[in-house]
Amino acid sequence: MTLVRTYDAATAERSAFHHVWSLARFPQLVWANRYMVQNFLRRDLMARVNGSVLGVGWILLQPLFTFAIFWVVFGFFLKKGEGPPSAEFALYMFTGVITFHALNEATAQACSIIVENGNLVKKVAFPAEVLMVHVALVSLVIYLVGATVAFVGGLVTGLGHPGWYTAALPLVLLVQFTMTLGLGLLLANLHVFLRDTAQLWRLISQAWMFLSPVFWGPKDLEGKLPVAVLDWMQALNPAWPLIQVHRMALGGSTTDFGPFWTQLGIAAAWAVGFLLVGYSLFMSRKHKYSDLI
Repeated sequence: MTLVRTYDAATAERSAFHHVWSLARFPQLVWANRYMVQNFLRRDLMARVNGSVLGVGWILLQPLFTFAIFWVVFGFFLKKGEGPPSAEFALYMFTGVITFHALNEATAQACSIIVENGNLVKKVAFPAEVLMVHVALVSLVIYLVGATVAFVGGLVTGLGHPGWYTAALPLVLLVQFTMTLGLGLLLANLHVFLRDTAQLWRLISQAWMFLSPVFWGPKDLEGKLPVAVLDWMQALNPAWPLIQVHRMALGGSTTDFGPFWTQLGIAAAWAVGFLLVGYSLFMSRKHKYSDLI
């Protein structure tokens, strides 16, 4: 017996709240379309290395270049006192750069994922919500390349201290994947209706990076901003706990970044919240995509 998926625009559920419960079936849908996800993932990764001189090196070059610029600016030009910046400062900044870069690149690509695959989305039986999965997976691959360099660098310099939190890195990656997926679905849906979303997100993500502890630490702001402002900056920034747990999982100090499990729990709460909102809004507006792209 052949099962045929059908869709009736007149009777389809429009309520975003209704689709929150269908999120429980999303893993099953991804598994059913796993070969499609694999093909998209392979195509995306191969497109980054095929025909290039550096090949896979390009995956690492962009975060390295960003790190180098910030290291010179904040380590030399804006550094207080004499002497070059410490290796500890370099490792701290690099782990922040690779974490935020992976998150930012995936969400930027997500903005146009539906529009760019309009020929597929217009097919009634095509599960457009699965398109974001391979984008989130690619961002994890990009992160892991940089994380390997940071981990090895920490061991070589003696600044990295792997421990039990390192074993929790898969949980940290799961939280990052969930946050990326939720934000990506939200942005992809917005971009269909507002084509300025991609440009607006570039501005927002740039401000987001500077407001996150990527190249500065919370202690650097003490005395410069009221305590209440610092508390609000931390409470309202989803990237803050995510970056800190990544640093601890890669062997960073566990005293400067806050309790690991508390930070991971906060990051997970943000991630689940983004996924619930992003998925439900995406599914509630999915029926309009074929007319707008």
